[in-house]
Amino acid sequence: MLCSMMRALLLLLSLSACAQFPEVDAGARTNLPTPNLLPTDQLISGVNQTTPADPLAGPVATLNARAAALRVESSSP
Repeated sequence: MLCSMMRALLLLLSLSACAQFPEVDAGARTNLPTPNLLPTDQLISGVNQTTPADPLAGPVATLNARAAALRVESSSP
């Protein structure tokens, strides 16, 4: 009994794995840029691996400049 239920479950899973689900496929399609890939030799040796740029570097610099300008403005009589 249990063996036949396991077979039925495996059959159901294998059939659903081959089925197409348009809703899932539509959600998986994105237009995001793909990262630059490194050759396998560089990955193994660890050579020439650049760190990603900080996405907040620009806004932080702008806020720091604004804070410095406000400090100058508030310190003048």
